[in-house]
Amino acid sequence: MQDPRIHELAKLFIDYSVKIKSKERVLIIAYGLAGYDLMKECYKLCLEKGALPRYEIRTDEMSRVFYDHASEDHQLDDCPEYAFGEANATDAMIQIIADSNKMEMAKIDQDKALRKRKATKKLSDIYHEKKWVLFEYPTLAGAQDAGMSLEDWENFVFEASLQDWEAAGREQEVLKQLIEDTDEVHIVADGTDLKANIKGQKAVKCCGTHNMPDGEVFTSPIRDGVNGHITFNTPTVYMGKEFNTIKIEFKDGKAVKAESDINTEDLNKILDTDEGSRFLGEFAFGTNKNIQKPVKSILFDEKIGGSTHMAFGKCYDEASNGNDSAIHWDMIIRHKDANGKVYFDGVLIQENGIWVHEDLQGFN
Repeated sequence: MQDPRIHELAKLFIDYSVKIKSKERVLIIAYGLAGYDLMKECYKLCLEKGALPRYEIRTDEMSRVFYDHASEDHQLDDCPEYAFGEANATDAMIQIIADSNKMEMAKIDQDKALRKRKATKKLSDIYHEKKWVLFEYPTLAGAQDAGMSLEDWENFVFEASLQDWEAAGREQEVLKQLIEDTDEVHIVADGTDLKANIKGQKAVKCCGTHNMPDGEVFTSPIRDGVNGHITFNTPTVYMGKEFNTIKIEFKDGKAVKAESDINTEDLNKILDTDEGSRFLGEFAFGTNKNIQKPVKSILFDEKIGGSTHMAFGKCYDEASNGNDSAIHWDMIIRHKDANGKVYFDGVLIQENGIWVHEDLQGFN
C-alpha cells in the first residue's frame, strides 16, 4: 500500500510549490527508480489539472557510465538545440532525487564533469528561470547517510517537508526585513572570524516554493565585500566528492585559500571551475525547526535551524550580486557546534544556534 504522505507531498508540489495550471507543460524528473511512486503521483495530479506533463527517469549509474566512457570533444561539449526548445517550452519542473548509491560518482573524472557542467549551464539556467521544486525522496542510501533506519528517515523527511509553508513565510518576513536593514554580518566561532558586506542587498524568503524541505532566508554579499576566515563544520558532498571540514580564507570577496580535512585537491579544483567560482553567490540563514542535525544531504543540511550557509558560485537573480559561475556549492556552519555568534551591524542576533534577537525567537 502506498504511503498516503506521498499523495500529500505531490499535492503540495502541484498546488503550492509550482502552482500548476491547465495547459502548462511540466517536466517531472526522478533521479533514481525509488522516486517512481512520487513521480507517478505528480504526473497524475498534473493530468487532473489539465496540464501537459512529461516524465524522465535518470540515474547516477548512467551518468557514471557516460563519464567513464565519453572522451571525445563532441561528447563532452554536447548540448543540442532541441534541448533548448524543450526547455523554452517548459513552464514548470519537478525534480525528485532518489539515489540508490550517493557515492556512484565518487571516482569520475572531475575535469570531464566540470566541462560538461559548463557546456550545459545555459540549458540549466533556462529551466531554473521557470517554476521549479526540488525534493529528496527518502531512500535506503539516504537513511544510511543520516544514520537512521529507513522508517525513521522517512518520518524525518516527511515531517521536515509537510508543514504550513505559508505560515513559515510570515515568520520569515521579520528576518528578511532585518537582513535588508543590515550593512554588515559578522560571524565569530571556532576557527571563524568573518565579515560580509550585505549593504543594500535584497533578501528572499524560502518557504516551500523551490526546495522541499525548505526553511531559509538568503541574500548575497557584495561580491568583493567578504573578508576573514571561516570553518564550515558540516559534511558536504559535491560532484561526487566528500568533504567533512572545509576552511576558507577570504580577501576582498575571493577565496584565496581553501583546505579540507580530506580531498583538498578536489576542493580547489572545483573552486577553480571559472572566474566566479571562488566568490560567494549566496549568504543564508537556516530556519527549519524540524531539522536540527546534519544528514549529509545539502537539501536538508542548509535548512538546519540556527545555521548559516554560503554558496560559492552562481548567485540567484532574486538577490543578485552579479556573480556568475557553472557551480553553486553550499557550505554550512552549525553555530551550536562551534560556539558561534552572529552579529548584524554589531548587534548580537544569534548565539550557539539560538536566536537571541527579540523579534526572531520564534525560530527557536
